[in-house]
Amino acid sequence: MSLDLPTATARIARELTESETAIADALAKATALLHSAALAGRDLGGAPELEGQRALLRLEKIVRSLIDVRGETGRAHGQLRDIAVETGAGEEPACPDNGFTSAEQLTTIAA
Repeated sequence: MSLDLPTATARIARELTESETAIADALAKATALLHSAALAGRDLGGAPELEGQRALLRLEKIVRSLIDVRGETGRAHGQLRDIAVETGAGEEPACPDNGFTSAEQLTTIAA
């Protein structure tokens, strides 16, 4: 079964919004986990300090990766918006700014 333009546009818009929300939720949850682990490392004793540090570094990598994924999703959103406009899939939708960057790009910009 092939899709027609209005159906494909509606499906992509819905799934893109759902994906963006899921990524934002995952980022918030991963950040909360990193926060809780940092507090536990500070307030509770007993865990080997080196292992706690390794766990924090892994959690930080997860958060950084989710931030990068958020940027990639924003760029894909912009490209899909451009395709929708070119194909006449409807009025130009309200989308996020085109200025999405990855954490790596922000570090480069800040330097």
